[in-house]
Amino acid sequence: MSLLVKHIKKIDFFGAPLVQQIDQEQSIYKSILGGVITLLICSASLLYTIWVIYLWYTNQFSPKISSSVYVSNFELLDINYDLIKICYYKYEENLIDPFEAKVLLPLIMYTENYTFTETKVLNLTNEITYYGNRYIIPQMRLGFTEINGVLITTSEMYIQIVKCTPELLGEGEQCASEEISNQFFSQAQNIIIMQIKNKQLNSKDGSMQSSVQEFFVQVEKPNCYTLNTFLQSSFYEVKDSILFGSPKYYEYVNGALIQPQTNTVEYCQQAYGDETYASLYIVMKGNQIKTILEYPNAGDLLANIGSIVSVLFMVRHIIVFFNSYFLNEKIINEMISYYYPQFSLIKTHKNWKQEIVNVTLQKQTLDLNEYKRFYEDIRSKIEQKLTYVNMLYEMSRIYILIRSSKSIDEIKKCHSLGVKLGHLRQTTLGIDPFSKCGLSSKELEDQILNDEDIGILSLHERKKQFKINNIVDEEPELIDFYDLNRIKL
Repeated sequence: MSLLVKHIKKIDFFGAPLVQQIDQEQSIYKSILGGVITLLICSASLLYTIWVIYLWYTNQFSPKISSSVYVSNFELLDINYDLIKICYYKYEENLIDPFEAKVLLPLIMYTENYTFTETKVLNLTNEITYYGNRYIIPQMRLGFTEINGVLITTSEMYIQIVKCTPELLGEGEQCASEEISNQFFSQAQNIIIMQIKNKQLNSKDGSMQSSVQEFFVQVEKPNCYTLNTFLQSSFYEVKDSILFGSPKYYEYVNGALIQPQTNTVEYCQQAYGDETYASLYIVMKGNQIKTILEYPNAGDLLANIGSIVSVLFMVRHIIVFFNSYFLNEKIINEMISYYYPQFSLIKTHKNWKQEIVNVTLQKQTLDLNEYKRFYEDIRSKIEQKLTYVNMLYEMSRIYILIRSSKSIDEIKKCHSLGVKLGHLRQTTLGIDPFSKCGLSSKELEDQILNDEDIGILSLHERKKQFKINNIVDEEPELIDFYDLNRIKL
């Protein structure tokens, strides 16, 4: 089991590396320039994200649209609305409306397998036209049959405009007089309007829109005008889910093709059995256009946002480069100041080319060329010291120096040495001042490790000593060394 756990740990690519602190205040070097650029990039990214979401929410993103020829079985076709409206073109108020005056009657006939099955008179509705008269709205009924793999319209619809006869009227109704009938046919223009209300989806937001096509049929005594109307339809597949989900399907009539034909009244009477002046044959085309509307989903939004944000964050590499450069300069200068404490007081002045033109130390001007030679020389030495190989080398030299004055057995004893936590005990054990070969209490106390030994050579202790500006010298033999190299800032 432990072997399995070990192998599982090896394949973990989420492992977090240990980032050692360069100093106590920072684990990663950060600069004002990096902070300003980060603020600008994050602000721009956030604003762009809000803008993209706003465009998506307000349906301002264009969908992906693809179209193809499609053969439908018309199961989803919506025709249960006022798809077709018929009215007389009453462009003047004094004109006789043949439907209201009972000069002409609209008949609707349905067929089944090309045989008439039902005929009835259409009544005027209460819906008013633009011209002030009333509409005739037939009830649509279409049927389809698949024969040898081909979908064929076998249930059709005819609307006949016929001469009014008493047999077609209901009880209490009567046809127009011969005088009114003659007056109607003597009018300058007698036109029947057929309106087809089309529906289509708005590709912008997927909402349903309507439009109207108008077709005109003339009415005159000697002729029978026929409009063979082939309704066109569109099939829509809408993919508008946020992330996952099934598409939605819609099917609407979106137009019509008209095949006009002129016959004699005698021909239409022989065909339909009534004195007919106009015939509207309505059928559905079998093929249609299938349109797929694919609206942006959450994945598309994230891809859109991520692409621009990634471009913005390309600037990050430039800022990282500058931060790496400034970090390197900062560490080198601090290392130089460890050996030359006065180096931190040197002020350099640069021109627009970033070339040093003047150097001062405590308001005294230094020789520029001499400073450049010094700085280049000491910089190269410090850069060498900052390598891990050099650090390990210097540690090995320190060990050799210690080994030159200490025996191996004495060095081995250091592994068991450390600062005791005796001051945390409730009872304190006394120290026998005579237990160490007659050492005095002061000498014994100096040999015992305490809390000060932890940071006696730390940077914090160095800064504190500079503030006190006093180094206590206890060993007389080192006084000359301290006096010769002490620097007061």
